[in-house]
Amino acid sequence: MKNVVLVSASPKINEQSVSKQFLEMLGSQINSELFSKTFIDVRKSFSSHNLTEDFETLAKADAIIISFPLYYFSLPGMLTRFLIDYHNYYTASGDVKKTVKVYAMVNCGFPEPEINLEAVRVIKSFSQHLSAEFRFGVLIGGGSMMVAAKDAPFMKKASQKLNSAFTSIAADIQAENSTPMDSIYIGVNYPLLRRIYYFMGGRGWITMARKNGLKKKDLYKKPYRLN
Repeated sequence: MKNVVLVSASPKINEQSVSKQFLEMLGSQINSELFSKTFIDVRKSFSSHNLTEDFETLAKADAIIISFPLYYFSLPGMLTRFLIDYHNYYTASGDVKKTVKVYAMVNCGFPEPEINLEAVRVIKSFSQHLSAEFRFGVLIGGGSMMVAAKDAPFMKKASQKLNSAFTSIAADIQAENSTPMDSIYIGVNYPLLRRIYYFMGGRGWITMARKNGLKKKDLYKKPYRLN
């Protein structure tokens, strides 16, 4: 039986993360009769000092799926540290599977899924350093709306595409001879959401400015302008 390791890398502590929910939804589509499924929570791995055991699990994987939220247009810091530490473990052990498929699922609060692209490239680079085969990424815009509003009429197409992406990963894991695949982009096509998102984002900057003794007009100043 082949091993599939599903890695959740949300920094959240006491609340359910969207990244983990996506992994659980994907995991339900992976054939349990053909694959053994193991979940790793990166935050818990660090807090419980369980890194070596989790690295041993990763070393036995035939497929690795890494799900995480976009943080400052890249990976959460703890995931970066986790991957670096695992690479060091991989380099030192020399006893790691040579044929491993790697997938990335990245979600962000922005409506546009392409903002996740650079983070997917990081996972691809990580895979290459492990001599693993990076298959493709699933880039998800809209963040928690994909779960919280999945039954809303305007989310129907996005929800269907998300479920289709999970099906694609499950099928690709099972395929013996995988053909190259492009990453999958899933966004929220709802104009009102975009306006609300940018309005609330703008309000956040104004609130932060006031906390620091500034006014709204101060946000538009250009301190390095010569004229």
